[in-house]
Amino acid sequence: MKSVVSIIIPVYNRLEITKKGLNYINNSINHFESSTMSDNTTVKVVVVDDGSTDGTSEWIQENLPEFTVLNGDGSLWWTGAVNKGIQYCMENFENLAGVVLQNDDVILDETWIFDLIQAAANNPIALVGCATSIQEEKHLIYYGGRKLNPWFAKETKLNFKASRSQFEKGYVTPSFDLYGRGLYIPTEVFKKVGLFDQNSFKHRGDMDIPLRAKKAGYKLLVSYDAVVYEMPQLTYGLDVKKKITIREAYKLMTDFRSSNNLRFIYKYSKAATQNELQFFVFFLGNLFYNVRGVSWRLLRNYIG
Repeated sequence: MKSVVSIIIPVYNRLEITKKGLNYINNSINHFESSTMSDNTTVKVVVVDDGSTDGTSEWIQENLPEFTVLNGDGSLWWTGAVNKGIQYCMENFENLAGVVLQNDDVILDETWIFDLIQAAANNPIALVGCATSIQEEKHLIYYGGRKLNPWFAKETKLNFKASRSQFEKGYVTPSFDLYGRGLYIPTEVFKKVGLFDQNSFKHRGDMDIPLRAKKAGYKLLVSYDAVVYEMPQLTYGLDVKKKITIREAYKLMTDFRSSNNLRFIYKYSKAATQNELQFFVFFLGNLFYNVRGVSWRLLRNYIG
């Protein structure tokens, strides 16, 4: 029996973006199916539509009938949506090797899913994320993993804006954590550490399981073959805005959709640390770097 890798994609009310993203994913699957790897592995897609009213589910069912569509009522958000997809896959796909979390607001090479599954096969005791780039500078790495000081939360970006050509085929690097944009998670991880914590991480929950899996002995790796091209203009607006007002600064620190929100900083720090002392020090450092970043963007609004 073939093993199954399932791609789970949460979507909500942005049909034109979703059409493009799903077509990139479908093209990559078609390329995979033409390879010899498909003799042993099949790829299935599960889209979780959290109550869209713009015809998203209907378009998918009509144009990509081989994709499974699960529907929510608008209360799932990202974390609840991926949990719904994971549960469905584990209950309905025999021989499920792992799942891949992916967004609809991405551009992908046709080799993307082949390269990611190959990286996962080469590193079986690991969660594998994707390096990212942008269309305007495809030859450069924009996200290649990161180091975080385990006590003081100081970040070092790995290979930021390094040329992709300097990394040989099959290159992977360890990372402190992993993002959900093209994240492969072996099925055994869910059996060992459970699903994503949707109570603590209503949104931006993608780092939760990787951090808990790392504590359970799994490696966290980033593949430089499987690259996702990001579209920053579609990210939560305030996260990418270079100049902000006082009101926007307050929203960044309190809105659960923001990567700077205080609840996320607290919960992330809990997941990233081993004991109460380490948590206390790490949380203060993590809070400092987030507040500093927001403060600099606030100052730019007033000093030009």
